[in-house]
Amino acid sequence: MTRSTLLLAMVLALPVPARAAGIPLLDAGGGSHGSVSLNLGRGLVTLKITSLAPLPVDVSTGTETFTAHLYKAYLSSSADAAVEIFLGDVYPSSKQRAKLKAALGGDVSRMGFDRVTVTAFSKDGLESFDVLTASLAP
Repeated sequence: MTRSTLLLAMVLALPVPARAAGIPLLDAGGGSHGSVSLNLGRGLVTLKITSLAPLPVDVSTGTETFTAHLYKAYLSSSADAAVEIFLGDVYPSSKQRAKLKAALGGDVSRMGFDRVTVTAFSKDGLESFDVLTASLAP
């Protein structure tokens, strides 16, 4: 066995994570508000959020403003709107921090997920806006 063949075999034997840890959660202006760590092969998602305004809060969509009463987190595909998993409700503390862990119970790495969003919803649920987004695509 040559050195290059041995080296190639060693590299291919190393485990490859489904996604990198610490993907930044960004607001519409590009400001960082925490991070997302995930392993899609095992179905594990963790959000660590900072600077998330306590509820209720006025949210500007760019064209209008509404009062949000709830934050929800989703794992989704921008290519197919039907591919979406609800991760959980997000409740910021008085220090404007929130943490959410979701165990999806299986391998979701082949479903085409490419983003995690934290969405603000109005009290009646008719208005919503993605306040934080993490892009999983390389």
